[in-house]
Amino acid sequence: MAENDRQEIDSKGSSDPKETTRSTIAKIYVIAYFIVVLLVFITGWCKCFEVDGYKDMLIAVSGVLSGPLGFIVGYYFKASKE
Repeated sequence: MAENDRQEIDSKGSSDPKETTRSTIAKIYVIAYFIVVLLVFITGWCKCFEVDGYKDMLIAVSGVLSGPLGFIVGYYFKASKE
């Protein structure tokens, strides 16, 4: 009985390496997403884009990167509720 309790405490006390890796990758992706959006604004500012130029670039970038971002954010918010 005491051995069972000890295993339960050890498993809860130490973090799962797979979950840590997933979390790290998710954080990197979210940070990279915002860096890319910031780079779009910097590029537009350097090249003196009009509003339509910004809009076109942001639509292109967010169209490619928003799908995986939504999946990552949804996964971790769902996991935090459980």
